[in-house]
Amino acid sequence: MSEAGIAEPDRAYADKLDQELTRLAQAQFDTPEFKRLFATPLTIERARFFAIQFVHYNVNRRDCWGYIQARAPWDVKRVIWEHEKDELHFDPRGDADHRELMAKEALALGASAEAVANTGPTPLLEAAQMAFVHLAQNLPWLGALTASHFLERRNNSDLIEGGGFSARWRKRLVDELGIDPKGLISSNVHVAADVDHSDSIWAAISDHVVDEESYNAAFRGGQACAIVDRAYRAALAHGMEGI
Repeated sequence: MSEAGIAEPDRAYADKLDQELTRLAQAQFDTPEFKRLFATPLTIERARFFAIQFVHYNVNRRDCWGYIQARAPWDVKRVIWEHEKDELHFDPRGDADHRELMAKEALALGASAEAVANTGPTPLLEAAQMAFVHLAQNLPWLGALTASHFLERRNNSDLIEGGGFSARWRKRLVDELGIDPKGLISSNVHVAADVDHSDSIWAAISDHVVDEESYNAAFRGGQACAIVDRAYRAALAHGMEGI
């Protein structure tokens, strides 16, 4: 009970969700799709393909966050607004927005400006991106919010044993291709940014997870996103294997 005599919200459901989402995010790296991607031998041409596709992935994330913000309550809209400032406008960690950082990383890996500008998603990757949008548009707002948060939690090296996705991928580029990590500007920023983004969005989610109904809505969003995330990684592996 607070000093004003008002009962504090029950944190048990939020605490349980916190633990379950981290468990689910950690488990992604043990799925066949993630294992396939990380087992696919790297070449510089495959690394360029990956980097260019992530420019499209970033644009897709912006679409999804916009759909979620439109349906979220006022306090969550404000948190998403702050989140998207880094992504859409300017992140001081990289002196650019995140799409520009991803394009610069592709160029640093030797992709041409024409390839970055004109190469579209593969059919499998585009289908996965459509699925991400479907979740953002059609899940209850709390589930949709948790779905998009899940990708950043899975990328949060403070929570994921062995490092989040960006940290693991950056290590491959450095270890297997001898890439200077200083040139991996997008990967470097996302290793740091997704810790902050994951934490800020989680705080917004946890404030609204107060009972079994809200817990279930949120957790189902995380589960749904985990499935699409696996499909997206398999599509990346498929595209790389064809190069």
